[in-house]
Amino acid sequence: MRIALVFSTPLPACEGIGFYVWNLGRFLTDQGHVVHMITRGETTKPRYERVQGIHIWRPAFWPIYPLHVDMHGYFVTQTLETIANTDGLDVIHVHTPLVKIPTSAYPVVVTVHTPMKTDTAAIPLRSILGLLVKLQTPFSIRLEKRLLQQATTITTVATSVAHELTTYGVPPQQVAVVGNGVDTATFYPAIDPQARFSQRYFLTVGRLAPRKGLEDLIACAADVVKQYPDYRFLIVGQGPLAAALHKQITQQHLEQHVHILGHIHDRVQLADLYRGAWAYVHPAHYEGLPTALLEAMACGCPVVATAVSGALDVITPDNGLLVSPHAPAQLTQALCHLIEQPDVACALGHQAGLTIHQHYGWTKIGQRYLAAYDQALQGVVA
Repeated sequence: MRIALVFSTPLPACEGIGFYVWNLGRFLTDQGHVVHMITRGETTKPRYERVQGIHIWRPAFWPIYPLHVDMHGYFVTQTLETIANTDGLDVIHVHTPLVKIPTSAYPVVVTVHTPMKTDTAAIPLRSILGLLVKLQTPFSIRLEKRLLQQATTITTVATSVAHELTTYGVPPQQVAVVGNGVDTATFYPAIDPQARFSQRYFLTVGRLAPRKGLEDLIACAADVVKQYPDYRFLIVGQGPLAAALHKQITQQHLEQHVHILGHIHDRVQLADLYRGAWAYVHPAHYEGLPTALLEAMACGCPVVATAVSGALDVITPDNGLLVSPHAPAQLTQALCHLIEQPDVACALGHQAGLTIHQHYGWTKIGQRYLAAYDQALQGVVA
């Protein structure tokens, strides 16, 4: 099968959707399919290259807001025509957000990672960034509605996302919940799960952006270290809130306890961080099904996450702890519980690893997408 994966995030990947598409592309290529990835052009990256057998295209992208997605869609359509005329094409697979459905006769599978209506509703209007996002939202929702109307097959990463699409007029029974996947060859539990308790740090991985709940995490850290001053909080990621978070850390006098490490490109190094953490903390106010949460669980790391969206599909009382969003005190209580009960933390981490390796490896997720492609092809033929 010849498949075009269309999305809007950078390659090499540096955040969840990018890793999602990259890992899917690797699975499909390993299965003998031809994969073309089409994303936004960057001045520092080649327009076309081939990496690990995957064709990567970066057509021109002009950041002329709010028309940037429509304009980029024109160049994506041209790129697809080039691919179809040279290698041929069977299926186009579009990943939201901020993409336009290409003008094409080929079947289109759309994967919704986070609907814009729900995503932007979770962003507070407390900064210029929040204001800009809110101003862009009506244009983004219009694009997303059109995308869903024109899709041959619709898939999502979480059950809650499927239900959120009802606000676009899409019944949940018309949406295939495929889930998210983990590269289990890289992310796997430590040989000695007890070793994690010697380093005494909590880990969070994600974009430093609104709705990620990182302000709550820092407030929680301030309370935890008052009781347990030997513990640290490590935040891996980059994004527009970096300066504000650094300011909050300084104001709370947490410079010795909370460290923002930036983006870590080396996936093996990141896996080692997961395996060494006392627990992984995911404080998001809203999320689809975050890759970092699944990676941490795959590494046998105990997890504390907010009870939002995709986390509800994965976390049970046996493999993690759920707390309310916007509730730093609950985060504090959960982390102190794991500090005081390392045996509980160890048991949760063990079950977390089993959950991911049994249900969320890319072999299982990839097979679900192949079924979705077959369904789309049959839909076009019919």
